Amino acid sequence: MIQPTPPRAFARNIPLFYLFQFVRGFHFWLPIWFLFLQSQHGLSFTEIGLIEALFGAATILSEIPTGAVADRFGRRIAMALGTTGFAASITLFAVLNFPLLIIGYVGMSVARTLISGSDNALLYDSLRVLGRTDEYERHEGRTRAIATSSLLAATLLSGPIAALLGLQAAILCSAAGMILAAACALALREPPRSESAYAGSAPSADTKSNPPILHEIRTAARLVFQARTVFWTILFAGILLATLDLPDFFIQPFIRSHNVNPTDALDRGFIFSALMLPSFVAIVAASLLAAPLAKRLGEARSLPTMLLVGAAVFLPILIADHLSLIAIFALLSGAVAVVNPLANGYINRRIPSDQRATVLSIFSMATGVMITILIPASSVLVDQFDFRAGFALAFVLLTIGGGLLWLSWHRAHNDIAPT
Repeated sequence: MIQPTPPRAFARNIPLFYLFQFVRGFHFWLPIWFLFLQSQHGLSFTEIGLIEALFGAATILSEIPTGAVADRFGRRIAMALGTTGFAASITLFAVLNFPLLIIGYVGMSVARTLISGSDNALLYDSLRVLGRTDEYERHEGRTRAIATSSLLAATLLSGPIAALLGLQAAILCSAAGMILAAACALALREPPRSESAYAGSAPSADTKSNPPILHEIRTAARLVFQARTVFWTILFAGILLATLDLPDFFIQPFIRSHNVNPTDALDRGFIFSALMLPSFVAIVAASLLAAPLAKRLGEARSLPTMLLVGAAVFLPILIADHLSLIAIFALLSGAVAVVNPLANGYINRRIPSDQRATVLSIFSMATGVMITILIPASSVLVDQFDFRAGFALAFVLLTIGGGLLWLSWHRAHNDIAPT
């Protein structure tokens, strides 16, 4: 007879989860990928926007199935597969010529979906075993801050590496951290994935039943549509994430448009990296502030506050075109970093463990749909006019679309008492 795992055994998951996020955060490719496609492959904004649409389409198609895989076979297994797949895909992206490099880019999208949802589900259920779910926003905020600190370090180095060795070499450096992250994922202990495991019996990872993957997906989708607070949170938070994050998509060419190209010289590489840093510093700070903000404002006011803050911060980049606006990009990145743990915490408290990763993947998929529509449309506007035209589209969607979705979310939140 298999003995139940004592709850205290899952406490080691928390520091291991921190380590996983730290080592996978070394994305040397992320600060320079846009320039890589423009400089090395001669692609326009519109062409890169279309490639990003393929990335988004792959995300949309794979988010829910990979979430169901995590719920069915284990979150740590999904995380390990995702990080290993990402390492292979980023290598293909760096070494293949256009258009074959799209294979690597789409592979990165699919690999990422194995991690998203799975990591948050594992963290929440680990805390649930320990009776500490009230700490979720704090731990997610901290782990996001840690992952962004790694990305900050990678950003500091990516510009000089690109100047000395080229953009391709800087991108290839990203694979090593992902392999280490896979090892960390396998070292985690899988918490119970069945709601019945929390009904009074001692926690055991072996209490999960084995329904078909399609059953997992159907059950999670039905849960989302029936739980109106979850449904409207997914849409409301999704439009916040998609629109507030859009300026960051264009930050690399925005910096280069002001005569700062990291491949021109070593000093330019350092300057480029330095200009990328404010956004990552803002993400670290905002991730740590998410939990205190949620506690101070409460669930009913936290996400609406981010809508108002985001709309106000957006205004300067609609009016001017100056390198100093990097500070505004940073504030918007910080707003995105706050929205994620607020939304995930709200959703997690209203869904069962059985479909946790799948429901969170539905959230990621909904956000991906919005991003997949917004980025190509804004890229065409940037090609035809300027950066401000692309930002204006995001601002309109944020204020009008976000406002309408807030009204629906607000009604659902007031009508249905939290569980």
